[in-house]
Amino acid sequence: MSEEFENALQAMRDAGYKLTPQRKEILAYLMTHETHPTAEMIYQDLKNQDKSISLATVYNTLELLLKTQLVLAIDSDMDGKRHYDYFGHPHYHAICTNCGRIVDGRNFDLSQLPNIAANETGFLIKGYEVTVEGLCPICQEKLGINN
Repeated sequence: MSEEFENALQAMRDAGYKLTPQRKEILAYLMTHETHPTAEMIYQDLKNQDKSISLATVYNTLELLLKTQLVLAIDSDMDGKRHYDYFGHPHYHAICTNCGRIVDGRNFDLSQLPNIAANETGFLIKGYEVTVEGLCPICQEKLGINN
């Protein structure tokens, strides 16, 4: 197992959560898929590998992963569903307002954002999420929009 996976498991232990095989499986899935799946998608992908997994287990595990801030939720206006993303490395999301596609953005330094926000507001920053919206390249092409 990777060091990052072990660190995530330790964060779950530190938060007082039991490390069941299903929880490990769901965490590993999210760490290795950049598709921003819904709970239903995760369940559909994992149920063939593990007959003991249930949709309720997926939802419950996602809730505890949200509480530990290992995962974040992205509510999509396009399909009305909640999508999940492993957040081991801070990054932003770009969401297409036409097709709903969600893409991770990594080439932007967000490391100072919590400090800047804390200094400006006086808040004790516990987490953050950055999302930008626009048209993805595929939709731009379909719609005949030139940059």
